Amino acid sequence: MTTDERLQYEFQGFLHLPGVIDPATTNRVRLAFDRAAARRVPDGHTGFYDLPDILDEDDCFVDLVDLPAMMPILRMAVGDDIQLNHTHARIFPPGRTHTAPWHSDLAEVLGIDLGHSLNFFVKVHYFFEDLSPDQGCLAFIPGSHRLPREAPRPVIDDLESSKAAVKVVPKAGDAVLFNTHVLHMALDNTSPKVRKSLIYAYSHFWVKNYANAVPRDLERLATTRLRRQLFGVEEEGVSYFDQRADVNASSHPGTTLQSASKRLIRRLRRATSITRAR
Repeated sequence: MTTDERLQYEFQGFLHLPGVIDPATTNRVRLAFDRAAARRVPDGHTGFYDLPDILDEDDCFVDLVDLPAMMPILRMAVGDDIQLNHTHARIFPPGRTHTAPWHSDLAEVLGIDLGHSLNFFVKVHYFFEDLSPDQGCLAFIPGSHRLPREAPRPVIDDLESSKAAVKVVPKAGDAVLFNTHVLHMALDNTSPKVRKSLIYAYSHFWVKNYANAVPRDLERLATTRLRRQLFGVEEEGVSYFDQRADVNASSHPGTTLQSASKRLIRRLRRATSITRAR
C-alpha cells in the first residue's frame, strides 16, 4: 500500500485497488462463479440473489480469502487479529438498486463508537468482469465513516454532478475495499448486463463470524496459521483477544487442527449463516 492509498483509506474510508487478482485467477473465478450460479439460482428467479456458501463451490473462492496482494492492506485496515466474518456471491441484474440509499452497514450495531473505531469492520468487493458506469457500480460519500452512527443520511439528487459522492467503476481483477461504516450504496443497474461480485467482510477474531465464512472442508483448506485464524480456528490456550497468527507462531506450540476445528464447528452450529437465513 502506498502512502497515498493509506491516507485515502484513513480519511475517505474506501480504496479502489486495480488488478489485485491476476488474469488467470480472475478467469478461473469468473468460470467458477458462473457454474455456481447455473446450479444454485432457483428456477425462474430473475432478481437480486446471493449464492449461498460460496467457499464450498470452488477452491478459488477460498484462495481469495487470504489473497497475498490484499492481506497487507487488510491487516492495515483491521489489525493482526483479523478474521473473515461473512461472504456474499452477489448477482445484481438490470433494475433498481437492492441497497438502501447512502447507508452504513453498521447503523444498527450498538456498543461501538463507529466514528472513532476506524479499524472495526471492512468489506472487499472483488470484480472478475469489467463494469460499465451504468452497471450498478458502488458509490461512496468520502469521509462519512467518521460520522456518528446517528448522523442523518444525505440526499443527493444528481450523483453525476455532485461533488459529495464518488462512483467507482472497476475492471476485471479489481477490488474495492471500504470501511463498512462509510455511507455507500450500489447504484441502479441501468445497463443490459448482470453485475456480479464477490464480497468478503472482515473484522476482529473476537467478533462472532457467520457459517458462510468457514468452508465445510476445513481440514483440507485451513493449511496455514493465518488461514486458520481467518476461518475462526483459535490457538488453544490463547485468548480470543490475543489471536495473532504471526505472533503466536513463535511463542506458542499451537494445537491440532482437528481439535480446534471441532470447537469451531460446535460454535458455528449455534450461529446462523446470514445467507442461509434469507
